[in-house]
Amino acid sequence: MPHLILEGPTDFSSAVTGIHTEARRWGRAVLKTEGWWSRSDAGALLFEGVIVEFSRALHPLALVAPHHGDTSVRLWPYIDIERTHAVQRWLALIAADLQNGGAGVLKKTNIPDEILHGLEFKKGHVLSSGVRRPYA
Repeated sequence: MPHLILEGPTDFSSAVTGIHTEARRWGRAVLKTEGWWSRSDAGALLFEGVIVEFSRALHPLALVAPHHGDTSVRLWPYIDIERTHAVQRWLALIAADLQNGGAGVLKKTNIPDEILHGLEFKKGHVLSSGVRRPYA
């Protein structure tokens, strides 16, 4: 399952201030975060998205939650959604937006580098191979 791990715990109430809800184009796809919900104890977030690609709409949900001392951004595991490159890019956009709100640096991901290309992750980013690469 595609995921991104941000270093350290995240203050979700602050981090959501970086979330963009306008539609964004990426190649032939249009990606949009419709909204989000906070768990009752404020310990996790659930994001709703709409992705239109090749004239069909996908409606993914992303879970942002603590994970072994860090913060994970991944698809909600209880719905069956096609894991297209556009869906993976939407997950990466959420992670980048959370960083704009104060979340930690990208520690690791299994999303290919070509999908992450053009996103500015704080203090560098990690290649799919797990090697940290500073910005040029």
